[in-house]
Amino acid sequence: MSIPYPDKRVIRTKEKFHEVLIDLMEEKNFHDITITEIVKTAGFNRGTFYAHYEKKEELLEEVIENMFDKMKEVFRKPYEDLSVINFHDFPSNSIILFDHFIEHRQFYKLMLRQASTTNFQEGFSNQLDKYFREEFEFDVTNIDPSIDIELFITYRINGIIGIILQWIEDDFPTSPSYMGEQLLRVLNFSTEKIYIKNKNE
Repeated sequence: MSIPYPDKRVIRTKEKFHEVLIDLMEEKNFHDITITEIVKTAGFNRGTFYAHYEKKEELLEEVIENMFDKMKEVFRKPYEDLSVINFHDFPSNSIILFDHFIEHRQFYKLMLRQASTTNFQEGFSNQLDKYFREEFEFDVTNIDPSIDIELFITYRINGIIGIILQWIEDDFPTSPSYMGEQLLRVLNFSTEKIYIKNKNE
C-alpha cells in the first residue's frame, strides 16, 4: 500500500500563506489582520484560503505547530542514540536547540512580542514542559528525600524554560554555543546558600 504524500501545490500554497502571515504580523497586530489582506498579499483569492482554513486563527495555529515540530526535532537530536545523559561529560556543542532559535529568530521574537494576543508564550512554555516530562526521567537520588519530587522537577524545567525565554527576549545577546555550555553548568550546579542584597540599606 502506497503512503499518501501531500500535494506539492498544496504545500507551496500553505508555505506562501505562512510567509505572508508572518510578514503582516511584523507590521501590525494579528487581530488587526484580515483574511482579505492575507489572500491579496499572497496573490490568491479567498476561495483558495477557505480551501485550507476556516479562519485566520487556524492558519496561525498551523504556523506555530510547524515551528514546534522543528523545535521538537532539534530538542531530541542530541540524545537520540543515548539512554542516559551525564551532564559532567555531555558535550555542550551537541545542544542545538539554541541554534534553532537563532535560525528562526524573526519568528520567535515576533511571536513573543505578540504573545498577549496569540497566547504564544504560554504555548511555547507548555511545549517545552511537555518535551522534558515525556522525554526525561530526572535523577533525584542525591536530593533531600523530604523534597516533593514533582515540585523539584517543575522547578528544574521552568528554570530552563526561563533561561531560554530571557535569552530570546534580550535579543540573543550571547551565542548558541555559550548558552549550551552555560545550561550544562547550571544543571550541574547546586546552591547551598544565598546572600541578601542591600542588607544595610
